[in-house]
Amino acid sequence: MLAFHNPAGTTRPIFKDPAEPPSTRRGQLGICPLCIGEFPQLIGYLLFLFANAMLFVRPAELFPELEGVQVYLFFMLGAIAFSAEDLMNQLRWRTLIQQPVNLCILGVTVAIVTSRVFTGNLEGLEHALSGMIKILLYYLLLVTVINTPERMRTFLMSTAICATIMIAYSIQDYHEFVAEMTGRPDMAQIIYEQNKLPPDQRSLLRHIPDRDGEDIYGNEIWFFRLCGLGIFHDPNDVSLLIVTILIISCYFLTDRELGPLRALWVVPMIVAAVAQYYTFSRGGLLALGAAICVWLSTKYGPKVAMAIGALGVLAAPVALGRAANMDISSGTGQQRIQLWSDGLMAIRNSRIFFGIGEGMYHDVAGHVAHNSWVHSFVELGVFGGTLFFGCFFMPAMTFFLMKWHKFRIDDPELRRMFPYIAAILIDWCVGMCSLSRCYTPSTYMVAGTCAAFVNLVGFYRARPRPLLILNSRTIQPWLACSAALLLGAYVFVRLFARWG
Repeated sequence: MLAFHNPAGTTRPIFKDPAEPPSTRRGQLGICPLCIGEFPQLIGYLLFLFANAMLFVRPAELFPELEGVQVYLFFMLGAIAFSAEDLMNQLRWRTLIQQPVNLCILGVTVAIVTSRVFTGNLEGLEHALSGMIKILLYYLLLVTVINTPERMRTFLMSTAICATIMIAYSIQDYHEFVAEMTGRPDMAQIIYEQNKLPPDQRSLLRHIPDRDGEDIYGNEIWFFRLCGLGIFHDPNDVSLLIVTILIISCYFLTDRELGPLRALWVVPMIVAAVAQYYTFSRGGLLALGAAICVWLSTKYGPKVAMAIGALGVLAAPVALGRAANMDISSGTGQQRIQLWSDGLMAIRNSRIFFGIGEGMYHDVAGHVAHNSWVHSFVELGVFGGTLFFGCFFMPAMTFFLMKWHKFRIDDPELRRMFPYIAAILIDWCVGMCSLSRCYTPSTYMVAGTCAAFVNLVGFYRARPRPLLILNSRTIQPWLACSAALLLGAYVFVRLFARWG
């Protein structure tokens, strides 16, 4: 078997006494992550945390005078400079074999180029490639600097806190927006004019208006859906983030080591619950339901998850009202199925291998797919779509095998963390069924979190070794499930698309 690298991608041990039992490594006395590792690694880790915070708390949107200041880029470049050696180790072939998610995300970056080259559309390729390289570096930094359970905890904590701050600000802005826009007779005209502008120039529609029928006088009834900042300026996007906050908050709320302070995690849960109501996101509710079922299955077993899941399905129409009405025969549900059909029909030829080109879905369907899995297969072909699918299939298969074989996680904190990480993974996977988010940092934040967790579980064992190695036993189910996903999408649209 290949020699296993530690989570930072280096061969030197993190602890001075590598023979120390893994169960004692976390430090029952509360070892702070600031005391672990060399000073450059520590600085790189802290700079990465600040860069990650900028994904949620965007200074330019909160303080217009900072417009044009690349705060995120500053922290990223600093983190790269202090973590350069370990970062390069993540790209070595040995590490790619032992951490297949690295290889998949690197492959997605290559697939963006091949999709454009094989269609002869090189316009805008430089912009698309540079954007994906930034995301690749973000992912590699994440799996590089998150090299202890303590650092994983701190990363999850900072992510939840920063996301809660952003969502709390969005709720306040939402109330101001609703008060400003309610009763305006020119709402339809505003929407028409704003939709003609690029998304980053839509100054009036900070949140999304939606129709809810007509009143007795024939006037349209409008309701408003909450959006977040930056890359979360979509109700479904922010809804997935809200579910993630709820999962992380539950993790810290049940942490006895925090003592009475753990009760403070009720605050993010309340903020998240209020925001979830204002998003009116059906996709977010599906993701929440799936996350709860996976958490229950991982922690208590599949029978408990199925029983509670069935009760939830029966209670949803009564408890949730309109939000539980998920009709695929008409409305937005049917529109999205037609969008999937348009895209899938576009690759029923030689383009099935390398796709129609990154960023070209809008040209064949008039809109994005609103489904990341379909979107990746159509734009990047079987080559890129399979790699994108692998970013999430690899950790999901690892989690499944861990549960199936009753694998014991040696480190107690990682063992307690397992159900929550699995819930975050399924939350994002289900949510991407209604969102096209193949090229956004938040998508790879989740993939990186899961990859780092798998790496930590493998390293914090009595005999450190990887949980998953890229070989025929992992490649075969990966390719089979990827092909089944694409074929299933074709069959689904043929059965449920209603034309005319």
